[in-house]
This record gives sequence, C-alpha cells and structure tokens, in this order.
Amino acid sequence: MKISRAAISLIITLVLSFGAQARRDIRVRIYSDRTFKSVQLVIFSGNYEMSDSSGTVQKAWNKNDTLTIKPVNNELVVFSSADTLFMGKFIRLQSKGFLNIFQVLLPDPKRLYDDNILISLREDGTLWLINEVELEHYVAGVVQAEAGIAKNIEFFKVQAVAVRTFTLRNIEKHAAEGYQLCDQTHCQVYKGRCGNTDIMLATSKTAGEIMVDTSGQPIMAVFHSNSGGQTANSEDVWGKAIYYLRSVNDPYSIGQNSYSWQKTMPRTEWLEYLRKNYEYPINIPSEVKQVTSFQQAARRAYLVDNISLRKVREDLKLRSTFFNISEQDDQIVFSGKGFGHGVGMSQEGAMNMARQGFNYIDILKFYYLGIEITTLDQISPTE
Repeated sequence: MKISRAAISLIITLVLSFGAQARRDIRVRIYSDRTFKSVQLVIFSGNYEMSDSSGTVQKAWNKNDTLTIKPVNNELVVFSSADTLFMGKFIRLQSKGFLNIFQVLLPDPKRLYDDNILISLREDGTLWLINEVELEHYVAGVVQAEAGIAKNIEFFKVQAVAVRTFTLRNIEKHAAEGYQLCDQTHCQVYKGRCGNTDIMLATSKTAGEIMVDTSGQPIMAVFHSNSGGQTANSEDVWGKAIYYLRSVNDPYSIGQNSYSWQKTMPRTEWLEYLRKNYEYPINIPSEVKQVTSFQQAARRAYLVDNISLRKVREDLKLRSTFFNISEQDDQIVFSGKGFGHGVGMSQEGAMNMARQGFNYIDILKFYYLGIEITTLDQISPTE
C-alpha cells in the first residue's frame, strides 16, 4: 500500500509534537513588522479553547470557525457569527488534541500556524499576535523560511540543528517585551507552519539536537548565504572573538549561486563618501590610490586605517565585505565574493557539502570549530 505525502506529513507532525523529547513551547511574536487595529482568525484544523487573562475558559472553537477580534473601549471584543464576547486586554486560544492549526486572515501573505495564539491589547490600541508554538514546529517553520529552496534532507538536518541552537541561545531576546523571539531577521525568519515534508522529516530526525561550546551551553549558531570561499572571524564583524567562529577556507561555497557579485558607483561619489564619513584625504593621490585600487586575497576587516569594511558594506548596501576595488573610466567597481556577514556557516557551502555526501554532523563541525552536538535534555538553560 502506497502512503501519500499528506499521510507522511501527518505522521511526522505527530512525531514532532509527541516524540521522545519533552514538549517545549516558545513564544514568537508573529507579523511583528505590521500594525494591527483588529484581526480575523480562522480555525483551520483541530479544536481550541479561548480563555481570558485570568485563565477562565470562555468558549470553544472548532474547525472552520471564524472570529474577529478588535478593541472597543479599551477592551478586546470577539465577534463571531453567533456570539459577541468581551474579553479584557488579553486572549489565549489554546489548542486541544492533535493537529491544531490556525490562520490569520490577511490578503497577503497567507500563512498557517501551529499550536496556540495569544492576542494582547497594547496601550496605543494596537494588537500583538504571539504564536505559542512547540519548539520543533517552530524549528521546521524557520528552516523552511530560511532555507526552503534546498532539496537535500541532509542539509535540512544541518539547518534544523543550527536553527534550534540559535533559538535556545537567544530564547529571551524579547523577554522584556513579554515574548521570546520575533519572526524577523532580528531573531530568525519565521513564516508559520512548515509544509515541506522533507524539512519536517529532517527536523524529526534531529529533534532536540543542538550544538554546545566547551561549557556545555548553546553556541551562537550564526549563518549566512555564501562565504565567498572563506568565512570571517567573529571579531572582524562584531568585535568579539569567539573560539568556534573562526575564519576557515571554504571551497564548498566557491561557484555557488551567491558566490560572486559586482557593483559600480561614480568615482566622485565614492571619494565624497570617504571624505564626508571618515575625513579621508581625497586630494592626496597616494591616499586616493589606496581606496581606488584595493585587493583582498584573504578576508580583511578594514579598508585602510579606521575605515571598517563592515560599515562600508552597510552604508553602500553591498552583499559582503569580501570585495576588491578597481577603477573603470570614471567609475569605481566593487568586485565581491559571498553574500552575508560571513561568520559561521555558509548555507550554500553546507548545501554543496551535503550533495557531496558529507553528513550533517561533519558539516556543522566544519563551520563551527571545536563544538559538540548534544540534546536539550543534557543542558541547563543559559543564564
């Protein structure tokens, strides 16, 4: 009997939710780049109970039920086809049973979310939406958002361990605001429920696995698109040396999709940028030559003196700091390699390693030096 992909997806979902690892829920603010004055939800699958800030259950909601939530006189009011409920300043929709999924009804984007949702009324009259989601559901969702274009289960294992590790390391990034992580690049990109069976399988196979440092704590598992053939030292980008974030020669990133790039700008504009921002002596020919004919055989942190390549990259919106500079007529040409900050794992390099037959543990240890892989049950929370 042939099992459909939908059935496989359901099985993996249940494994992710009720596997050997103890269930761990995290709070992620969703649509954190938007402002909501009201919100409309639909119960896509499963059953939910709605409770107020005291924890009192007010109503049960079932599949296909639609509810609209908006503030009226500083209180949240829930409207449905049959009821109008006054709820206070906080609402919780708690999932019950298996495969509980909700959707925030927006014209774009259309996303599904696993598990629970919390809705709070802010002092300015806007609403915050917080997805209280099981960790492995969240990991699979982030892997799809950050690396869903890949088609290799071994790479998805790599990305799942990196995402899970980063999550645990940064779990209280927004604690002062009443949730733990946001859904933007400030934390990790999260666009809701994973619909890719291969990603779900990879997440399930690595469930609970994280990378730890010599003190047994989750590492800063940063990653980027392409290293350009050489990753960067952490201190060259963020000013702090971390032993497992060392520069490594990365032949696996060479020739991949984001390996090389080029950008041009007027020579006068480039020199004016340097004069204005760094008081650079653009009237001295020997000094000008240093910034119009610049080569990096290996990654460097500075253009000249105190001019940080990271700052230049940010200001000029370049794809990386790993670039050469040359003149062509009255133009400056930036010829670069790589995409992203360059620290930690190159995603395209890791994809290439997976295609070549490396396993996920070998790939992680290639990019993160001197780390070990353990499970969540073996560590204590980071202070």
